[in-house]
Amino acid sequence: MNEQLQLLIELQKLDSAILSAKVKIDTIPSKISSEEAPLKNIQTSHESVKQKHTLLEKKKRDKEREIEDINEKIKKLKGRTSEIKTNKEYQAHLREIEKLENDIGSVEDELLSIMESLEESSKLMETGYARAAEEKLRIDAIKNELEKEATKCEDELKKLKEDRKKLTDKIDPEILNLYMNRLKTTQGLAVVEAKNEVCLGCNIHIPPQLFVGIKSNENIITCPQCRRVLYYVRPETDSHISAETNA
Repeated sequence: MNEQLQLLIELQKLDSAILSAKVKIDTIPSKISSEEAPLKNIQTSHESVKQKHTLLEKKKRDKEREIEDINEKIKKLKGRTSEIKTNKEYQAHLREIEKLENDIGSVEDELLSIMESLEESSKLMETGYARAAEEKLRIDAIKNELEKEATKCEDELKKLKEDRKKLTDKIDPEILNLYMNRLKTTQGLAVVEAKNEVCLGCNIHIPPQLFVGIKSNENIITCPQCRRVLYYVRPETDSHISAETNA
């Protein structure tokens, strides 16, 4: 095989591996973000429960103060009982006290309902804390693995780039320039196999005479359509027959 063609094939393999490593590294933040989504949902739900709980606590305090105020009014009214002089005033006085006592009963019922809601929201908060803690542990473990994977990919990428530099130093500048131009215009795939008279880069049919030249692997030949550099992989059966013939 033509030495420069062989170098281009190796270079393409390196560039494909480099691209793959970069994609892995670039997708890790989105993977972490995806894994964090359930925790964010739990935290959002938990925050909503906390806000409702805070509101219920305020309502509870308001009702307790309301009961205190009514009791204070009843106390004052009862303290004025001795000042009443007529039966009519006394009956009105009693009705006022009775009304306030009924008001206390209504407010106490509301307070009881609020306290029941508070108890329920407290349980929900405890459940939320537990779920959030459990989910955070799971995410931390996944993040740790993904960060290890990122470090591994970065080390691999560094090594691949070093190997690439050594390889490109061996390639003829003109041929390397051809390769780089094709790499930019073919989505990172500048060197492809030709098989059964077909370019595996763009799937165009290759003229038989041109395919014969490609099969020899002795020259840098490009696809008539996509301009990728083409090479031929001889089937193992052909290689075996060729070896027996030479023997």
